[in-house]
Amino acid sequence: MTFLSLKRSVRTCALSVCSIAVFAYLPAQAQMQSNSETRSISLESAIKRTLANAPYLHEFAFKQQALEGELKTAALKPELNAGIELENFLGTGEVSGIKETELTLSLSSVIEFGDKLQARSDFTSAKSQVIEAQKQIRTLDILAEVTRRYVDALAQQALIEAYEEAQALAIYTYQSVAKRVEAGASPAFEQQRADAALARARLDVLTAKQTHVAMIKSLAIMWGEQAPRFTKVEGNLFALSPSSSLSVLFEQVANSPNIDVFAQEYRLQEAQVRLAQSANQADLSWTAGIRRMNGIDETAFVAGVSMPLFASERNLGEYEQQKAVLGQLDQQREGAVLALYHQLNTALMARNNALLNVQTLQGAIIPPLEQALTLVEQAYLDGRFSYLEWVSTRQELLNAKQALIHSARQAHQRAADIESLTATPLSSTSATSAQSALPTSSVPNFQRVSK
Repeated sequence: MTFLSLKRSVRTCALSVCSIAVFAYLPAQAQMQSNSETRSISLESAIKRTLANAPYLHEFAFKQQALEGELKTAALKPELNAGIELENFLGTGEVSGIKETELTLSLSSVIEFGDKLQARSDFTSAKSQVIEAQKQIRTLDILAEVTRRYVDALAQQALIEAYEEAQALAIYTYQSVAKRVEAGASPAFEQQRADAALARARLDVLTAKQTHVAMIKSLAIMWGEQAPRFTKVEGNLFALSPSSSLSVLFEQVANSPNIDVFAQEYRLQEAQVRLAQSANQADLSWTAGIRRMNGIDETAFVAGVSMPLFASERNLGEYEQQKAVLGQLDQQREGAVLALYHQLNTALMARNNALLNVQTLQGAIIPPLEQALTLVEQAYLDGRFSYLEWVSTRQELLNAKQALIHSARQAHQRAADIESLTATPLSSTSATSAQSALPTSSVPNFQRVSK
């Protein structure tokens, strides 16, 4: 299984959380693989664990709960007030005591005009859509980060393998040099240099393994596991799919959550404008009640209404401000699109360069170096080449393998960046990709290819 075809099936789970139907069917099986010696984890399992446990996503559930409460408040009609008013008591002269007291019992409220209740509800609902769009973007960012950390660990495993091969060759070199020194065919200092080179090779292996342990922990931290129960990740680092064209990626990013969030924010601001516009119509305050007048021993009804004057003029500044913000969002969206285009172009360029490096290293650099190392080794053993030429050729081969691993890692990580921007699996967008022909329900084996 290739790296990106697995991501297509895994991201189905992630984006179903965000209600994005852009990925293929996700098979049910996603358990960690284990054997008698070590435990490994797949990318699919790593992403599922992250989505299930990452606090970065759970916070959105609380935001939505807060909005539900806000929506209930927004749907409330103006409150009804009850009042008691006592007049003309405890005065002087004719109004001393309570004989001239007037007691009024009243109800009062407000009649809203301008469809304010609907405007408030629409504004709160629009905020909910913005939060959902932000959650989609956060999910894509988390998927990309999990993928990058996973690739780091996978590349480090390949690097350990390369260092172990170099260590085995250093051991063989030391043994060969020691035999020649013992036979008097080489100077003694060459054995000391070979011994130092062997120590360096062993140090490289130990350092690479320590780094790998740290990378495994960094990956597990994504879902809150501080003591990982796995020691390896699964996959073939060199299974790389072709890149899509820039024009195809531009089309995809235009429909991605990274752009959709601006559409949701625009709708939110439109609701804010309607809310400000509804305030142009003044509300009518009313009161009604009954009054008891002790002085004449009579009872009567009382009523009253009031409405502020020039409400639209007083609200004009707020309305114009919200309209200006609406226009500002248009410009922000256009700027964001251009920025995303630039990020896509940069990521695609970096990935294509990495793919070219992988192809060249695998086909035109490493094979000749391997052949050259064999020839130089034999020439050294025959006494025709010096120890320095043998070691230099060996180091050139190791450097080429390191460059190959680095380029493959770069290709995968830039692919993760592209997929995060477009919300589309990279392998499914290319007609030349072998993985795009796979059934969407299939999840091929994603096992490391070992030498």
